[in-house]
Amino acid sequence: MLCKKGKFKVMIWLLGGLGFLTCKTPGEAHGLSIFENSRMVSDFMPELWVPDNTYKGSLSDDYQTFYFFRKASPESEKYIPYLSYYKNGAWQQPSIPDYYNESFSYTYQLRVPKTPDLVFLSNLRMKTDTAQKPNYNFWITTISGGRFGEPEELGYNKLIRNYNSQPSISEKGTLYFTSNSPDWSKTYSYKMEARTEGYAEPELFLPVNTWRTNTDWIVYEYCVSPREDYIIVCIEDQKHENSSPDLYISYLEGTDWSLPEKLTDDINTGGVENFPVITWDGKYMIFTRDFSQFKIVPVQHFKK
Repeated sequence: MLCKKGKFKVMIWLLGGLGFLTCKTPGEAHGLSIFENSRMVSDFMPELWVPDNTYKGSLSDDYQTFYFFRKASPESEKYIPYLSYYKNGAWQQPSIPDYYNESFSYTYQLRVPKTPDLVFLSNLRMKTDTAQKPNYNFWITTISGGRFGEPEELGYNKLIRNYNSQPSISEKGTLYFTSNSPDWSKTYSYKMEARTEGYAEPELFLPVNTWRTNTDWIVYEYCVSPREDYIIVCIEDQKHENSSPDLYISYLEGTDWSLPEKLTDDINTGGVENFPVITWDGKYMIFTRDFSQFKIVPVQHFKK
């Protein structure tokens, strides 16, 4: 088990400016090298596509490792975490990280930039959770020597009965995420700010919650850019016949967020576009199409 001091060293870096150097060297090929001169939407990691079983993932700082999850079986609600290494110009056969316990379910692995830490969601039981069936909450593990430390709770008390999902993280270490009530009747957006030890309690993130008051829209997950200057949000506009979830963008204008605008037609199709991720350097957006394909597009392609 990690000691308290070691458990939250990521927080100290995020607030104090100290960090871990990436192992990537100048000119070294990595998982995004082939997209450096791209100006359009491209297929990403086709080696890892699984029809109807392709979900949100997260890249390491050096773009050599991808952390993601899949359903255990088509009819199952159990999820298994995976990682894949980029080697010899291709993403390798996925493996299961050693922090996995087959008695539980794991989703939404998120590497914390410039640290050895990995945040994920799981139905592991939190110490204060007395529910008969635990829901999905945040946990953290530290990677050392290619192995994962014992997972620990992220340390909050609110929302432990909710289904929490879809995290993104800013340069300041703030976690943004979506939270469904235990009966799935309500969906809210939250953020948790990093402190010197642990995270603050979740607080409502008003912009996305305000958009949910639009009766024509179904507002799903969102991600905030590393610099917190724009938001990518998944919205289904029910005014249109045969509507499906698409990706929209909202910009921070002073202290207010602009009304979300739908991204371009090469990003959005007649299918389902969701699970947006902005890479830690702010250069690329990765998303999924129809829960079956990963796509990648340079941010400069759509950001004004």
